[in-house]
Amino acid sequence: MTYFVRYGINGAMFLRNGCQGLKYLKSSSRNLSIPPLHTSIKNADVTGLNLSSKESQKIFEIRTYTVRPRDYKEYIKFTEDNFHLRIKHSKLFGFWITELGGLNEIIHIWEYDNHEHRAKVRDALAKDVEWQNNYKDKVSPMWINQTNATMMLLPWSLITLPSKSGVYELQIFNMNSHTDIWDGRLKAAMELSSLKLKSANSVLVACFTSIFGPHNTVYALWQHENFDKFAFSRLQLLSEPNRSILHAFYHEVLTGYSKGLLPHKASPLQ
Repeated sequence: MTYFVRYGINGAMFLRNGCQGLKYLKSSSRNLSIPPLHTSIKNADVTGLNLSSKESQKIFEIRTYTVRPRDYKEYIKFTEDNFHLRIKHSKLFGFWITELGGLNEIIHIWEYDNHEHRAKVRDALAKDVEWQNNYKDKVSPMWINQTNATMMLLPWSLITLPSKSGVYELQIFNMNSHTDIWDGRLKAAMELSSLKLKSANSVLVACFTSIFGPHNTVYALWQHENFDKFAFSRLQLLSEPNRSILHAFYHEVLTGYSKGLLPHKASPLQ
C-alpha cells in the first residue's frame, strides 16, 4: 500500500490508498496547461510558495559524501553496523549509494522541523561521545569531499512513500529564472511525468527547492522499478502529445543532472 503525505497551507493530508492518491493527483492538476513563457505566477493560476503553516516550514538537509575508493567497501559495512548512533538523534528520510552519475558517493536526506531544530541536533551530535568516537572519528578519514544543502518541499509536492523496494533517481535542476516563473511549469511537468511513468512503476517521491546551498535549485527524487524500464518509459515521453509542457519547463532549466541511486540498508526508503 502506498501512502501519500502532503505539506501545504492546509497542514498535513494523509491518503491511505494508491488509487485515492492517483485520483487526488488527477483532480489537483485540473488540467496540464501551462502559463505562457515569462508569465509570472500570480497571473498563471498556480499556487506560489507559501510558508504560512507549521508543516510547510519543515526543512530537509541533503548531504553528499565522496569516499576514497580504497575505503569504500569498509565504509559501507561499517555504516551498516554503526549508523544507528546517528539515527537516534533525528529523522533519516533516506540514505543512498550513487550507482550512476557519480562514483563512490553517499547521499543522505534528513528531516527537521526547522533550521533551529537542525542546529540543536548538530549540537547534540558534537557532544555525543559514542557517536564521535565510535563512528565519526573512524569514517571521516575515508572522506574525500562532503557537501550539504537545505531544502523545503514545494507546496504542491506530495511525499509518496513507496510500497515496494526499487532503485532511485535524484534529478537536480538549476533554474535560470525566478521561482514565480518556473514553479508552475515544474508542477505541470512533474504531474505529466508521474502520470505517464506510473505504468512503469515509477513514483515521484518528493520535489524540493533549495534554501541554503546552490540557489534556485530543484531536487526531484524518484523511485523506479529498475533503471532500464524507467529509461525506456521516459523516452516515450518525447512522443507525448502534451510534450510542450516538458519543453516549457526545460526552457527554464539552466543545467540539469541525474543520479541513479541504490538504497543503503540503513535507509527508511528501500
